[in-house]
Amino acid sequence: MDERADSISPDDPATIEERIIAHLNFARAIASRSIDARCFGPDREDLIAWGVLGLVQAAQRYRDDRGSSFCSYAARRIRGQILDALRERDPLTRSARAAFKAAREVNAELPSPVSEMSLDKCLDAGYEPRPSLALLPGAKGPRDPRWPTVEREMRRLPVLERRVLALSYGRGLTLKEIGRQVGLSESGVCRVRSRALTKMQRRCSLDGSRGGTAA
Repeated sequence: MDERADSISPDDPATIEERIIAHLNFARAIASRSIDARCFGPDREDLIAWGVLGLVQAAQRYRDDRGSSFCSYAARRIRGQILDALRERDPLTRSARAAFKAAREVNAELPSPVSEMSLDKCLDAGYEPRPSLALLPGAKGPRDPRWPTVEREMRRLPVLERRVLALSYGRGLTLKEIGRQVGLSESGVCRVRSRALTKMQRRCSLDGSRGGTAA
C-alpha cells in the first residue's frame, strides 16, 4: 500500500485512480475480514466486489483536511458497502430482522424465519412451478412503471458502461469475470460500474421528479 496516496489531490481523476490501485489489496483484505467465513464461491467474490466499490467511492470523496487517514475512511466505506449489499439480499426487513434477533436471545433454539430450498428438491417433491407472466407471449401482468425510464436511460449509456451493467446485474458476473470479457482490471470494471450507476441514478431521479412535478 502506497502511503503517498493520502496526499493525493481529491479532484484529479488520474490521482484518484492511483489511490484506488494503491489500496486495492487493502480493500480486498478488509472486505474478506468483514464477510462470514461460511460465505464462499461466487457469493463471496460478489461481496468483495461490493467492498471494492466502497473503495472507489472513498477515493472519490475523501478529503485529507477532515482529520481522518484515507485507510480509516476507506475501511468504513468498504464495510458499509458490504452491509448495504447484505441488507438488499435479506428477505426480512430491518425491523423484522431485529425482532428475530431479540427473540433468539430469549430462545436460542428458535428456528430461522427463512429457509432456503433448491429447485431440484422442489421438483423431486412433485412441485411444478408456474411460468412467470413475464415469460408468456402477450401476457399483461403488473409492470413497474419505472422500467420505461430505466430502459431509455440504459440506451443512452456508452457501450462499455451498458455492457458492464448487463454483465453485472443481468448475468450476475463478478468483477473479475467481467474484466476478462471487457479487457479491464477489477478496479477498472468497478469504476465503470460505479460511474454508470451514478448516471442512471441521477437521470432516473431527475426524470421521476419532472414527472411528479408535471403531475
